[in-house]
Amino acid sequence: MFSLSQLAFAQGFQDVKSREVLVKKSIADLDSDDIKVAAEAARLLGLYNVTEAVPRMLQVLQSSRPLRRIEHVMQKSETSLSSWVSIDVRASIVTSLGLIGDKRAVPALKTYLKRPLSNDVVFTGNVAHALYLITGKSYEYKDYDGVQKLYVPGPVTEEEFRKRARPDLKATAGLVASLETDGNDPGGIVWIGNRPLNIKLAITNQSSRSIEIDAATDNFVLSSVSGNGKRTDTSANLLPSPDSSVGRRVVLSPGQKLKLRWVVQLKDSPLSRGWAGYVNLKCVYTNPQKHKHGIIWRGEQLVSNSVERFYYAEQKEAASSQ
Repeated sequence: MFSLSQLAFAQGFQDVKSREVLVKKSIADLDSDDIKVAAEAARLLGLYNVTEAVPRMLQVLQSSRPLRRIEHVMQKSETSLSSWVSIDVRASIVTSLGLIGDKRAVPALKTYLKRPLSNDVVFTGNVAHALYLITGKSYEYKDYDGVQKLYVPGPVTEEEFRKRARPDLKATAGLVASLETDGNDPGGIVWIGNRPLNIKLAITNQSSRSIEIDAATDNFVLSSVSGNGKRTDTSANLLPSPDSSVGRRVVLSPGQKLKLRWVVQLKDSPLSRGWAGYVNLKCVYTNPQKHKHGIIWRGEQLVSNSVERFYYAEQKEAASSQ
């Protein structure tokens, strides 16, 4: 999931009426003389997956202007503890390029892996991490001690993020599932309980053969995790019938897509029961005919990427204007 600072952005911009206005401002803020403003802009562009900002982000990344500052901060508390805080625009840009996943960033990022490690420029471990998110490949980098290492993703967090952000990287028995929803507030940032939510699922045949699947609604489950960390599975049978002209048995030719669309009234829906705060939603398809032969799909389960939004049970006044 995203960091607390990124979550704060999502909550703070819930009343934005136009994504275009927000994106334009964030791209302009990359050039701010205030390093804090530039770093926050870079993080925001990654949070909203702004592919159109990639060229400008690469220009700033490779510029010679000062982009890093370390501050000594004294906490206002009884203990009066102090700490050193690093503000690094380049680090924020590298992280966001990985989140965006645009392959135009690969050549520029790879150049940092060929240079001697300099923490005043960019930590190559972060670069290798971003390259992994973009390409799905592991690259060598130098750690803080100057030791050459091959980037190894963690067993859970890295792989789970890759599956959430890049469902196109790996097919399961020839199929990939891509889930899309837009935030139903004016800025497209949060889910609001008293507004309808459009859920769009596309299953694509990426193999070279035709594949048949059983598209009955009871084979689909929408799985969510909300802010309390509890996972809830909701059968598509409990939701309104999907908007689709296809029948139960679907044969997908190579490259063909099966598209399903659910329009869900979140208020009082079993899907949103227990939702609070930050919500992660994915779709799981289970094959009831996995033991049959012929062109029947050979996989057991197909899991989509996840979509993540902040959820409000009721419409906030700040987000009510259309």
